[in-house]
Amino acid sequence: MKRIVMILGGKGGTGKTAFTRLLLDVMHSKGINYLAYDADTENPELYDYYQNFGNGVRLLNFLEVAEAKRFFTEIKAESPDSVIVDMPGASSNKTREIISKFGLFKIAGDLGYRVTLVTVLNLGYSVITSLKTMAEFCGNQADYVIVKNLCWDKGSGFQRWENSKTSAAIAELKGIEIEMPELDYSTFDTLTEKGLPYSAATEDNGFPFGDYLLVSGFLAQAKPELEKAGVYLGLEQPSVNLASPSNTSTSNQPEVTVSTSRRGRKKANE
Repeated sequence: MKRIVMILGGKGGTGKTAFTRLLLDVMHSKGINYLAYDADTENPELYDYYQNFGNGVRLLNFLEVAEAKRFFTEIKAESPDSVIVDMPGASSNKTREIISKFGLFKIAGDLGYRVTLVTVLNLGYSVITSLKTMAEFCGNQADYVIVKNLCWDKGSGFQRWENSKTSAAIAELKGIEIEMPELDYSTFDTLTEKGLPYSAATEDNGFPFGDYLLVSGFLAQAKPELEKAGVYLGLEQPSVNLASPSNTSTSNQPEVTVSTSRRGRKKANE
């Protein structure tokens, strides 16, 4: 089963684009055949930094009907192994409207895809509340990955999330929790100023050696975390179907075993 992965944040500033950039870096390193979209057309940071990296990134206002039509048309025509969509912040209501209008889960299943909803957490309640509403709307028609962005963890951890009913509900839906390590702010700013993907932050590209070491350490810590949710994130192909594509049952998804083979067409290094 191939994957459509939608990265949500409930609000802006949680780190969803930073996570999406990380996911694309790992996909490129594994030779995954992917399509990537930046749906945050007002602040298209993913497009700005990754349009010429790997398979590139396309601008797409998923929240507009005409643009959403293009999204489904391109997936059908190109049939990539994984589709990545970096959604704009505070767009959950409109996202659910588009999901209903197009019948996202059915059309995804008909095309051979399973949908994953990724939520990047900060320490606030609003992201949890947004995820609760989305999970109640989607149920087990989607899979869930929760990303604890450690740049927000100042010693108290993610207690609001861990103590919430939403955390328990996502666990029942077989959601997977992973962590995104913290990258030094000044190093991240240097990446931004130079417009570089994480994996292109090398001395050959004018990146300071100390910052290069910090980015390398960040990637080394992050990759095993992403692998924990590799099937859900489109980094591996499951050896069995997770569910019938158009399944709307409320039963939990069966266990997943991951093939060790690397599928997807290998792309030339940039």
